[in-house]
Amino acid sequence: MPEPIKVLLASPEVAPLAQTGGLAEMVASLPKALYSLGVSPMVIIPGYRDALKYPGLKVVGSFKVPMANEITPFELLVGELAPGVPVYLTRCDRYFDRPGLYGAGREVFLDNPERFAFFCKAILACLPSLTKYPDIILANDWHTGLLTPYLLEMGPQAPQGIFVIHNQGYLGLAPMGAKTFIDLPESYYGLDGLEYYGQLSFLKAGLVFAREVVTVSPSYAREIQTPEGGNGLDGVLRFHSAKLRGVLNGVDYEVWNPATDPYIAANYDADHMEGKKKCKQALKKELSLQSPDDAPLFGLVTRLAAQKGLTLIVESAAELFRLGLDLVILGTGDPWHEEQLTALANQYPEQTRLILAYDAPQAHRIIAGSDFTLIPSIYEPCGLAQMYALRYGTIPVVRAIGGLNDTVRDYAGQNPSGAWDNGFKFNQFLPLALFRAARRAVELYGRPADYLAMAQAGMRDDFSWSASAKAYLGLFQSCLAQRAL
Repeated sequence: MPEPIKVLLASPEVAPLAQTGGLAEMVASLPKALYSLGVSPMVIIPGYRDALKYPGLKVVGSFKVPMANEITPFELLVGELAPGVPVYLTRCDRYFDRPGLYGAGREVFLDNPERFAFFCKAILACLPSLTKYPDIILANDWHTGLLTPYLLEMGPQAPQGIFVIHNQGYLGLAPMGAKTFIDLPESYYGLDGLEYYGQLSFLKAGLVFAREVVTVSPSYAREIQTPEGGNGLDGVLRFHSAKLRGVLNGVDYEVWNPATDPYIAANYDADHMEGKKKCKQALKKELSLQSPDDAPLFGLVTRLAAQKGLTLIVESAAELFRLGLDLVILGTGDPWHEEQLTALANQYPEQTRLILAYDAPQAHRIIAGSDFTLIPSIYEPCGLAQMYALRYGTIPVVRAIGGLNDTVRDYAGQNPSGAWDNGFKFNQFLPLALFRAARRAVELYGRPADYLAMAQAGMRDDFSWSASAKAYLGLFQSCLAQRAL
């Protein structure tokens, strides 16, 4: 039998060691799916202060890398992320012994470019000490963007570099002075390299010098090649379009499964929906919502950031609440959005609950207990919330962009095949467009049999990692075949 393909996923975060969003869940779930396909996966992240508390970590060795005019030491630790999936941490107190991953509280660490340049150098320094020397390095987001030019500098026997764009909105910018610690030959810094309007972009480095580039949904792969979605790199992406593809992220149904979920009031599945009603009743009791039992409940679990389109909810609130719905929002983020949503909750105290926190068990309870989830994003590379909601029979109302467009089928009644669509979509980023989609959803909710049929259709959709992992495996095989030529 041929040797399994050895893949190292390099990432700034992975659940449950270090997490701020969906990236960590993808990096935790994809290796397990790859392992089931016969791949030998490994994961490496920075040795953040809290990540070092992960049980079972052992020191592999000590290493040094050059950073500007200094030699910086670090330790490599290893533990088990899942059966067959080792996870490595680069421990360097100078860069990572801090509260938080990218900042403390609301303050971003100003030396983040230097921290993640170090991380990329550290990865390459310790490659020979990993359980297996990788054939492929799957570099995730701008934090690992420098890996792809560094791999080119290693020569033809280096692992193949594949770069994954999780969010084109985060470019990983650094001043030109960062050349001193990036330490690449001058030829890498021009217009066809790292240069970005007088600065340097780690994300641009990742996509320009990678063997292949992946983003996290087919629609988003098209959108980032447009001026509206490219953040100044749409021309670069069009130039490199032959190596760009979209592979939809998946969901770990061992974690997100209403039939086994330990956090919700009652378990249920598509054929036994009684538990969902109990989850709604328990959620309303938990949050002291006094509305009638037949009032539709909209839930939203999200980062409170401009990308998420929360202004549409605020601007259409009067019309939305006249539909008789309740709204529950869980999340933290930008102070301005927190203030806007706090004002909304104060204005409509009987119908709104705002929880300014992130609590994983409560996220499960809100998704299970809601009738609908509302996702009006300006852009959404993939989105996991709508896929979680679908599995829980919670119908998504979304803007038709990115992964939301790829996973939600807009309601048009029952199809000729007998299959139901699974949600509601709107196109324009306008309060009226959101309101009309929400109104259609509420109208469907007034027809219980039709609402149930749509909820069950969404629960039977399969957004597991199985298909996506096979797409990644095909990409790995293609890369290695090209290298062998």
